[in-house]
Amino acid sequence: MEGSPAYVSSGRLEELSHSCFRLKILPLPGVVVFPGTPTPFHVFEPRYRALVADALAGDRAIAVATLVSSGDASKDSAPIHEIATAGFIENERRLDDGGYDLFFRAVARVRLVAEHGAWKPYREFTAELLHDAEPSGNPTDISSRRAALEASLFQLRSVFPALAKARWLAEATSRIASPSALADVVAAALLSQPDRRLAALGELDVARRLDLVTGEVASLVEILSPRPSASA
Repeated sequence: MEGSPAYVSSGRLEELSHSCFRLKILPLPGVVVFPGTPTPFHVFEPRYRALVADALAGDRAIAVATLVSSGDASKDSAPIHEIATAGFIENERRLDDGGYDLFFRAVARVRLVAEHGAWKPYREFTAELLHDAEPSGNPTDISSRRAALEASLFQLRSVFPALAKARWLAEATSRIASPSALADVVAAALLSQPDRRLAALGELDVARRLDLVTGEVASLVEILSPRPSASA
């Protein structure tokens, strides 16, 4: 079955769906944001100052998209990955130089379908709101995968107790009811490579997303685990 993320209110998703006809896009190099996560941004380029000003004057909705090539950041119409994350500017501070410090709350995955004409200094797309897909036949399938991710987080905490993120995530598992939300929170906190973050963002199947994130945490555990001393 398909469904909305359990950690996002239906009202917020409905608001976002209305914004998807013409969604303002903030394309960034190497940045992948996950639904449910708060993210600060410092906006200084004139075209993105205009984007923020227009968003604040309207529905406050924007999407954060990832550039295909970081070297294209200065180009006006650089290729971007079609799966992005949309949400709302929750707080902002206008700076003396005309820029902004923003607090952006990601709400949902979107697919960027068609770009509108470039008559504004920033880019806008028609977007499709994406939903989680969960297996319909066996509810224990998700439960077992969630348990595997939780176990990997506790193992990470045990092998690297000084890692604050590992401690926080291991303790937070009991407070995050949604398996989808758990996978996204872990991916946001522990996946560092943009390509792996993009893979997790683009995976709508919750079971496969849990498996992907669990595999990434397991790899981190293996890297951080102490190696036995060689004996002469």
